[in-house]
Amino acid sequence: MSITVQLPKFEGPLGLLLYLIRKEEMDIMDIKVHEITKQYLEYIKLMKELDLEVAGEFVAMAATLIQIKSRMLLPQYDENGEAIEVEDPRKELVQKLLEYQKYQEAAKLLYDRPLVGRDVWLRGTREKLDEKEEEIVLEDNALFSLIASYRRISRAVKKKIHQVAAKAQSISSRILEMKDRLIVGQRTTMMEMVTATEDRARQALITFLSLLELGKMGFVGLYQTEAYSDIWVDTKKPIETDVLSRVEEYDSMRADEVAAKMMEETKKIDADEDLLAENEETEEENNQLQMDLGAGLTDDIAFVDTNVDDIATDDEILAAESELFKDDVTEV
Repeated sequence: MSITVQLPKFEGPLGLLLYLIRKEEMDIMDIKVHEITKQYLEYIKLMKELDLEVAGEFVAMAATLIQIKSRMLLPQYDENGEAIEVEDPRKELVQKLLEYQKYQEAAKLLYDRPLVGRDVWLRGTREKLDEKEEEIVLEDNALFSLIASYRRISRAVKKKIHQVAAKAQSISSRILEMKDRLIVGQRTTMMEMVTATEDRARQALITFLSLLELGKMGFVGLYQTEAYSDIWVDTKKPIETDVLSRVEEYDSMRADEVAAKMMEETKKIDADEDLLAENEETEEENNQLQMDLGAGLTDDIAFVDTNVDDIATDDEILAAESELFKDDVTEV
């Protein structure tokens, strides 16, 4: 029984032959049979040394190569002893190789396509689930909960405007601006140096960080009479020009981060206060709504009670009809 011998680079005798042709960079239409035959036989010998059972197709192909090689080496003569041109003995082998190459390329294209179970998976059968119908239980005060949910959703879908803040000023540039105003022997306040008409809070933060940096280096002294009061600045020595190089490591990027962080914390506190006020307002509106609905319901009940008291009985209706009948008879 023959077996299929499969190695990493070829499968079957035609695969081995095509591999050798490509390896030697030969033209498939002009095969050098003597070189291919030699290498082909060496591969078969190697397979035998590896204790691999050589299939009959490999041996048959080796015999075919040897036959083609001999036919190409021996000249052909006619009956008169003259050399004649015969059909290329490689033609049939070339046709087989071309056919094999075509199928090999087609197999590669098919292999590269998505394969079920390897690249894609089919959807399984739909599982039938027993759905149990359960009674819908409405909670108490469902109307008020619905109104409150509607209000929360209405507030949530309000368009939010994204505000892009300008890049914060660097510590070094702010120190350069304040250098001429910080005179030895004169005291000033921090807020007097905040001159911006727009975004004063951000400039105040950068000014505060700059003064802290100058105080750390010993150029100024910072004092405060009481909590949350203005900060007094006392200049101890002239600010040197080269001080800017000493604050480069704490320059614009870090100042931006600190200022942004402090602003975010302030916004967060404001947002929490707004949310608390909003919740209190919502609760007050719900209470007022309940009171209005309760008052309306009370009026309806009182109206119904009044109408019930005013309704006449059957005996009273019969008596009224008799009186009317008597009046009509008297007139006639």
